[in-house]
Amino acid sequence: MSNEYYKNLPKKRMGVGALILNEKDEILIVKPSYKDHWSVAGGVVDENESPRAALQREVKEEIGIGLKEAKFLCVDYTPERDDKSENLQFIFFGGKLNESEIEKIKVDGKEIVEYKFMEISEALPLLNEKLRARLAKCPETLKNNTAIYLEDGK
Repeated sequence: MSNEYYKNLPKKRMGVGALILNEKDEILIVKPSYKDHWSVAGGVVDENESPRAALQREVKEEIGIGLKEAKFLCVDYTPERDDKSENLQFIFFGGKLNESEIEKIKVDGKEIVEYKFMEISEALPLLNEKLRARLAKCPETLKNNTAIYLEDGK
């Protein structure tokens, strides 16, 4: 097949998020300055960047730490909606942080203005609907050492 064929194939947006826990199994959530809800550390996968590499980069940029792990937990396909094109959203387990690692978390105050650890059941209502649907399924997949595929959170 010619290069022209590959150039004309569709491109999908991709994003990544990190499920990061503390030693009490509470989830790390972050408050972006540009959203009206909480989220998890993560972001957009750049062109020619793997989802795992994007996760490492985004976590470092947003909270200033390197991840010990990046274990795949979930991918969610979201169809085109309103002004947003279709996309794939990946969730990875970013590991369990101890107190000294948590002390190294630094938010820039511009993109991310706050972070906290919460019980997942208390954190989920603070997230947007799509991320809430993804993350709600991740503790079970982590416990069972499996991964899941979702479409629009289901």
